[in-house]
Parts: sequence; structure tokens; C-alpha cells
Amino acid sequence: MNKEDQINQLIIAAITTASAVFVPILFHLLGLGSIFLPMFIPLSIGSFFMNPVVALCTGAIAPISSSLLTSMPPLYPPIALIMLVELSLFCYVISLLKHTFNVNTYVTMIIAILFDRIILYILYACIMPHFKISFVLFSIYDLFKSFPGIILLLTITPVAVNGIDTVIKRYQGSNYD
Repeated sequence: MNKEDQINQLIIAAITTASAVFVPILFHLLGLGSIFLPMFIPLSIGSFFMNPVVALCTGAIAPISSSLLTSMPPLYPPIALIMLVELSLFCYVISLLKHTFNVNTYVTMIIAILFDRIILYILYACIMPHFKISFVLFSIYDLFKSFPGIILLLTITPVAVNGIDTVIKRYQGSNYD
């Protein structure tokens, strides 16, 4: 990767991370809360434009940055740490499917969301019993609670990614260098 590509990756990662902190604040101010998975939206979009390693790091940095700046997600119970693992792998899978296997945007999102849910429930199975919380009940609750967010992700992300791709291709085809 040349110097220009490295700078572009860092810029995309910074914008994605900042958006992953700001978008949940906006959702909470509007009373929409976490039901729509607001941190996932900028991270999923940004991951299509980052290489897998940068996407993995961005997915790890975003929930911790948000937690330290806004106390959302909380560090205790360890939701922020669960999201660190969950979102880093979610972002990695999106980027890997896009850049290594060149999978369609919609298919990439479906695979990434399914993978994310599996990872999340494995994390719940490992962590929730330590807090005397039923893993099964919490997982069922979380699945139903996250359903609107999953629909939103499947609606917004492909449209945004395709729109950004169009703008990038248009810019690359011009003589603005």
C-alpha cells in the first residue's frame, strides 16, 4: 500500500469512527435509542471502503471511543467490550468480503449480520452467566430488539455504499487531480 492509500485509509477510518460516536448520540437525542443499531450504520458503510485490517481496528476503536466520550455503550456491564469484539469482527467481515472476494453489497451485509449475531450470542453465552443473567432470555430479547436495526442496516448501507461508489468513480474519471 502506497503512502496516498495509507492516508486515505486513515481519513476514512477517522471519519467512520467520528460518525460511529456522533450517530448514536443523534439517535438517542431523537429518542430512537439503540434499537436501530446506530453505531453499526457508519461502521458498516465505512468498512466497504477500508482494507480489512483498518476496518478491524476501526470497529474496535469506535465503541471504546464512544464509551469514553459519552458513556455509551457502558463499560459495566461490559457492553462496550462486547461491542469491541462484535464490531471489529463485523467490520472485518464486510471489508474482507468486499475486497478479497468482491461479494455483492447486499450479500455482504447479510453474511456480516449473520456472522455478527453468531459472534454476539457466543459472547453473551460466555459473559452473561457471570452477571447472573440468562443467556437464552437475553439473546432472544436482543434478537427481537435488534430487528429494526437490522432492517435499517440492510436498507441504508447498500444505498449509501452504492452512492459513494458512484461519486468516487465520477471523481476518478474527472481531471481534478
